[in-house]
Order: sequence, then structure tokens, then C-alpha cells
Amino acid sequence: MLQRKTVRVFLVEPHQVVIDAMRHVFGADPSISIVGSANNPQSAAIGELRPDLIFLDVDALGVDVEEAIAACERSSPQSRVCVVSTQHRPRAMQRALAAKADAYIAKDTSPATLLEIVHLVANGDSYADPRIAGAMLRRRSSRTHEVSELSSREFEIVRLIADGLSNRDIGKRLMLSEKTVKNHVSHVLAKLKVNARSGVAVYAVRNGLVN
Repeated sequence: MLQRKTVRVFLVEPHQVVIDAMRHVFGADPSISIVGSANNPQSAAIGELRPDLIFLDVDALGVDVEEAIAACERSSPQSRVCVVSTQHRPRAMQRALAAKADAYIAKDTSPATLLEIVHLVANGDSYADPRIAGAMLRRRSSRTHEVSELSSREFEIVRLIADGLSNRDIGKRLMLSEKTVKNHVSHVLAKLKVNARSGVAVYAVRNGLVN
């Protein structure tokens, strides 16, 4: 079995109990290493350590999410920023992704899913919690066709991808063969210029394809 490359994670988190909990979760995966932590996104340690991922707890910090993400980017431009929040409000996720966060992760995400998200984002993909993203995309914007050039069927595929459905599940929902769904997904990825399914909802939010 191919060994995963070690992902170096930095936590921007003011509460020690949360840091300890994250260390426990990430400790289950030997290919994830927490290299440091700080209680604010302006910490010099971020620039010194240059981690692969920065986990940014925007709830606990009480700071403007755009400013916090920008501070992380200034300190370590090559690091990818994962915003962590208790908020399931679409507007909160939209602000974070529009500010160029690479992931928006709800705090009630399961430990197993969190570990997969770490590797997903570290490999260059983006992530948006499907429970929130799906709700946003169901409130389809009237300007979707003009902006994205997606067909009605393709937009439906985008919405279901954002809901976290597999190709097989999408096929059952839309009464299409799995092969037909796979073709639609390929067209969607090409039109939106993203490499993976996880980036579809993120692209849609960032580029105004939702209300």
C-alpha cells in the first residue's frame, strides 16, 4: 500500500481543549502532523513553519473571516487555509470561500471525514461542507446560465454533487444510467475548470452561481 505524504498542519485556535481534541483526532493518522498552534492569524510562527494546511477557527477568534484568511496568506502564501466553524449558515460559508479559503468545515464533521478532508485539501482540491453547499445550490440563481454556461441538467448534477451524492445515487435520483451521469460530471468539471468533484460546490459559491 502506497504511503501518504505527511501533511503538516498549523492550528489557529485560542482554546487549549480544542487543540488537544484536534491532536487526538489527527493522531489517528500517522501521515498528519500538527506542527504548531497560535491564538491569532497574525502569529509569526505561521510564516516560520510554513505548514501545508492552516486550520482557522473563525468562531473562537472573533475576527473578520476575510481579514483572518488574508493574514494567513500574507504569512505563508503557499499554505492552504481551512476555515472551521459551528455555523451552518450558507452566508458564513459563502464569505469564507469568496475570501479564498480552500475549505469550509463544520465542527460537527466526523473524525474520519475530517482526516479525509485534510488529505483532499493538501492534494490541491477544495472542500465545502455538502450539507451547507447543497442547501445553497438548491436556491438557484436566475443568472446561472449566463455565468456558468451550464445546462439545466448539468446544474442539477452540480447541486447533487454538492449534496454529496455519488454517481450511482445521482443516477437513481435522476433516473439516468451511471455512465450517463459520469459523462455529465466530466462535462461539468471541464466547464467549471476544476479537477475534482469536491471543487464543484466551491467554484459555484465563489463565482456567484448561487444566491
